[in-house]
Amino acid sequence: MTDTTTNKFAPSRSTSTTSSISTSSASSPVVALPSDEALELLLSPDGYYTYLSIPKPDPSSLTNPYLDAALTAGTSSSTPENSIIDLDQVKKNYRRLSLKHHPDRRGGNEETFRALNRAKVVLSSPKLRREYDLIGLDLEDDAEEVHHEEEDGSNVGGAKSQGQGDTDDKTHTNNNNHNNNTNDTNNNNSKTDTVMSHLASATLAGVLQMVVRTALMGIVSVLLSRYTILTILTIGMLVFLSTRIYSALKVAAKGAGVPLNYLVGLKEVCVPLMIAGGVYCMFRGRRFVVEKETENGGGGEDVVGDGTVAVQETMYHSWTWTFWLGEALVMTLFIANSFEKRSPGLLALFTTISGIFALWLRGQFWRYATLLGFQGVIALLVVLAFPIMEMILEQIVEEKMKKVGEKIRAHDARLRELQRKRNAAAAAAACLD
Repeated sequence: MTDTTTNKFAPSRSTSTTSSISTSSASSPVVALPSDEALELLLSPDGYYTYLSIPKPDPSSLTNPYLDAALTAGTSSSTPENSIIDLDQVKKNYRRLSLKHHPDRRGGNEETFRALNRAKVVLSSPKLRREYDLIGLDLEDDAEEVHHEEEDGSNVGGAKSQGQGDTDDKTHTNNNNHNNNTNDTNNNNSKTDTVMSHLASATLAGVLQMVVRTALMGIVSVLLSRYTILTILTIGMLVFLSTRIYSALKVAAKGAGVPLNYLVGLKEVCVPLMIAGGVYCMFRGRRFVVEKETENGGGGEDVVGDGTVAVQETMYHSWTWTFWLGEALVMTLFIANSFEKRSPGLLALFTTISGIFALWLRGQFWRYATLLGFQGVIALLVVLAFPIMEMILEQIVEEKMKKVGEKIRAHDARLRELQRKRNAAAAAAACLD
């Protein structure tokens, strides 16, 4: 978007750009204005470009409109064709203007100096410059740049006391390079979180928490409740955990000088005990004996009429309603512990969901593996889908902001034209008088 705003305070410069623009040759000599006029210019649309005499190119004419020139690193003797901002030129013009507007100098102004420092920061950061170019105004809070302003102020004060020699200029340049790199790092790391990124993080955290709890539930159902020794150890650990929770609640109540709320304590203490009860129900549900008679041909003592041998075989039920009760109970408690507030309605919902899943899972390893795989696919979709949605929404917002920026620039141009006409009329009237 090419700036066409008429500005009576702006130093003369060309507003047309091409893809082969050279930032060092296209920039105009910087002109320091009185502090009040400089502040008005800096706060006007695209004022950062105008006052620092940095050409504002058309992003549509370049391959990468926010690629900085490599001149500050000293690794390139010429600006790349698609580079549009010469950081050395930005720092050089800023340094000259800061000597004029520093609060310690005659005619300086703190607010103007702060706005000038912010202009350098924005123009030196591709991310902030992109946001600035959308509407031509800097709407960000510059409170985070206060410590950088103080550093820059000390540099300018040092330049004042030591003169403008070559040694001082080199020292000042190095200090500004360091400050600029620090600014870029802070600006790139700050204010990057968006609503979509927060939503994606919360969704992904919820899915991963669900995966962990499903894995724990699978370990309890498939492994721990199957063997007698593991079941005894699990129940013993849960009972020990319950006693430790009760002791911690008593110590906390005694330290606070208040009596122990037994109702709250009972809720906290009973959760491990109820999980232990669910583990025992799953263990007991696998211990119901099924006696089955099988017949094998051949001779033997228990020969029946047709010559076969009747053998009594002892088997266990692979699944019973007792096992279902224990699995549903443990699953309900696992889900409920994921929420801080557990109302009776939520507990009823969790119980219903757990009962339905327990009917399908039935303590079988492959079904738990299938459920974990499905949850993993959901987590992968969250990781892939949310960044795409964020990119789409960002493009939509940018288009809207560009339209707003065009209206702001047009409105500012009309106001300045009206001001110019009023000034011309006042000057003509003064000549007639």
